[in-house]
Amino acid sequence: MSLNISDTQRVTVWEVEDKGRFSLVRMSSSRKDKQTQEYKNSNWSFVRFVGKAHEKIQSEGLKRQDRIVLKGATISLEDYMEDGEKKYPKHPTITVFNWEYLELDGTGKMDSPPKVETSGEDEGIEGAEEPEEDLPF
Repeated sequence: MSLNISDTQRVTVWEVEDKGRFSLVRMSSSRKDKQTQEYKNSNWSFVRFVGKAHEKIQSEGLKRQDRIVLKGATISLEDYMEDGEKKYPKHPTITVFNWEYLELDGTGKMDSPPKVETSGEDEGIEGAEEPEEDLPF
């Protein structure tokens, strides 16, 4: 089983290595902690860019410090068989299926979360709770 990563997840690329049928990418992500106003950074190594994501790297290029938005990605930690024995990976696998270059609003700042379109179904529902403002993220 795998878990989907948001189609608005922004990352910074640090290294790209072409492996033939896929690309291995080292990248980082960050978020601003609402309580401390500090950024929390995460580094991700050995991220596989496959299919359209790999093709776009080959055709458009992707280089150090490019900022991109993931458009279809999963994270998984699935068992596998090796020599007839069930094994468990030591680290999760992140696979990216597509991406786009990040288009900034002209300010160059990434302090606000990406805009997400809503269907309007959530608005005006009686009893719906407002999001908690004291969440750390």
